Amino acid sequence: MTELVDLVIVGAGPAGMETAIVAAKMGVTVTIVDGYLQPGGQYYKQIPASFHSKDLTERHLQAEEIFHRLARTNVRLLTNTTAWDVFPDPNTAEWIVALCGPGAPDRLQAKALVLATGAYDRPIAFPGWTLPGVVTAGAVQTLLVTQRVLPGRRFLLSGTGPLQLQLASQLVHAGAEVVGVLEGAKPRLSYAPYAMSMWGQWARLREGWDYWRTLRRAHVPLRFGWSVVEARGKEEVQEVIIAKLDGDWQPISSTRQAIAVDTLAIGYGFIPSTELTRLLGCEHDYFPEQGGYVPRRDDEMQTSLRGVYAVGDGAGIGGAKLSRIEGRIAGLAVARQLGRLDEKMARAAIARQQPALARERRFAHMLGKLFTPGPGLYTLATDDTVICRCEEVTKKEVLGAITAASNTVTWVKRITRAGMGPCQGRMCGHLVAELIAQQTEQKISQISPDTVRPPVRPIPMGCLSGGSK
Repeated sequence: MTELVDLVIVGAGPAGMETAIVAAKMGVTVTIVDGYLQPGGQYYKQIPASFHSKDLTERHLQAEEIFHRLARTNVRLLTNTTAWDVFPDPNTAEWIVALCGPGAPDRLQAKALVLATGAYDRPIAFPGWTLPGVVTAGAVQTLLVTQRVLPGRRFLLSGTGPLQLQLASQLVHAGAEVVGVLEGAKPRLSYAPYAMSMWGQWARLREGWDYWRTLRRAHVPLRFGWSVVEARGKEEVQEVIIAKLDGDWQPISSTRQAIAVDTLAIGYGFIPSTELTRLLGCEHDYFPEQGGYVPRRDDEMQTSLRGVYAVGDGAGIGGAKLSRIEGRIAGLAVARQLGRLDEKMARAAIARQQPALARERRFAHMLGKLFTPGPGLYTLATDDTVICRCEEVTKKEVLGAITAASNTVTWVKRITRAGMGPCQGRMCGHLVAELIAQQTEQKISQISPDTVRPPVRPIPMGCLSGGSK
């Protein structure tokens, strides 16, 4: 069964919800599709009702505000639903989105499509990274914030970026022992070039100051220019080896130290989730400070395909504030494209978003410049280190598949099965690309990601046959 709508939005995070609210107010019929049980995405992930308390953070207050605004519209929200394929309708200039979820139609046909697909944790492979107890920072935060669960007692955090301070502070407040925070980036001699980027970000600066004070009161050491290089243990992580990094983020062997822990939280930033834009054939560019390959967009968030828009972290890492601004602009652009808003009013409304858009993009660019991991981290893996966790493909097997004539991610996938597991290359695709770049002495920007094929997420066979979901 195919249902007709004006606009389909894939992703109910900050960008997707903001797009929906703006477009719906202009008379656009909107359906949002999201894989989670509730809207909010990662940033505004909702706390179970039984955990609600009067002590709400600023983020919770922001979430309540946008949820309330969304509830006041006629937007249809399909949660617990996977958008597993997207393609153009051969008879019209519209778009077909294939769905799998309880109560969802088999397909939606839309005049416009907004992809607000978010991002996922950047993987870094090192000996022992598959041991139980080695967890991504995002997973630790999800367990802590939404389930009030500590996945361990004695934590070390290793990665890069301000989210490390936030998580460490949350762990301290939850009663965990945090033995240290390793920040891979080194402090700059001068931050003067970034002064304009930080101007106006007073709330974020206060938030960072509060995190730092929490860690200082708890006597949590913060080391700049350090990283974990190995995790050790028999059936679970028991200790980690850390080392100081040089200018290329390569570990300095003479500085190696051992620390006893039961949980290692790794957070080296995020990679945009671009499976749907790549599946559609949108043009992409490589920007390391934005997380890697991102869809090329115009000033109104439209991709190289007319009627297809990309917003939020799925179009370049920038954070919730930037995502919401991009969502507003896309909502206005879609309303104009569909004839629900005249040209003059649309241009004026979009122009009013430009100062905030420029400010948030400057800030995001600064964070990308300061905290994008260096190439040395991708040399941590040894020959027997697993690169593809799903198919248990090692670094040695990946390197063995690379030849001068056949050196693409897709080729390595065909030879080794790296990327054919349930995660469909989200964990290993970037790592394989980095290994190819090292082996062939190319820049990582020259290594194209794997070819995307539907379904872009694992789904039951019943969804493919049109049967039970």
